Amino acid sequence: MSIKGIYQGYALQQVDDKGRVAIPSSLRATLIARNPAGPDPKDSLYVVVGVHESDHCLIGFDITYGAQRFADLEARARDHAGPDGAPNDVILRGGMAVDTLAFDASGRFILPSWPRNRVKIGKYAFFYGLGNHFEIWDPAMLMASPRATDMMKDMVVHFLGERGEKL
Repeated sequence: MSIKGIYQGYALQQVDDKGRVAIPSSLRATLIARNPAGPDPKDSLYVVVGVHESDHCLIGFDITYGAQRFADLEARARDHAGPDGAPNDVILRGGMAVDTLAFDASGRFILPSWPRNRVKIGKYAFFYGLGNHFEIWDPAMLMASPRATDMMKDMVVHFLGERGEKL
């Protein structure tokens, strides 16, 4: 698979009452570059967003990576087959709770209510690139997570402070 960019960058984005949020430009550029229809922003652009398998956040990625991710999950499900040889569907269930969502040229999309509520995203969403995907955190959930790095926590405090907000 040819990689057309990696997800790197971070930003604190405001989320409106309907769940509209903008994908930060650094991450959006990678989504556009990896768009299977081509890099023209006039084409239909999509982001795949799902609940993280082990952390209390969401993950986002492009459709092409979604196919690779599914293949990886399917292989892991087969590697952890039950005594009857059937693949472990619990692995697939945990990794396939995703939505494919259109976004506009400015990166705006509507984050569906179920995943948003599941990870408690409210007024703000913190986006953080991790190479083949990115995470979307509620700031308070990130601060409470033992798996979030100190640097991520410092970023959230910094960006909230710039907006005159505190947790």
